[in-house]
Amino acid sequence: MNGEDQKTEQAETAQPQAGPAKMMSNQLAVYYTNCAMVATSPRDISLFFGRYVPTADEKGGQRLVELYERQIYMTLEQAEDLAKILAQTVEVFKGRRTSGT
Repeated sequence: MNGEDQKTEQAETAQPQAGPAKMMSNQLAVYYTNCAMVATSPRDISLFFGRYVPTADEKGGQRLVELYERQIYMTLEQAEDLAKILAQTVEVFKGRRTSGT
């Protein structure tokens, strides 16, 4: 099994995880993340999405650690398309904030 087949199999068999998700009226799961990481390989780009969770260190002190729960693999072309549409969406969102709607 090559890397591409393995990635496809992982995506097809991935089960929804419990976490900060909510259901929208069109039944799409929405995941809110407050930390993200980008990783690359010679063939693809991966985005990792997670959240910060409180934990105690060995001395009992509290701190936040990154917990990555979602991952997306994409080709360079897919990443370029995502970057373009994300930039457009951000501009629309910023326009709405400044216009007060």
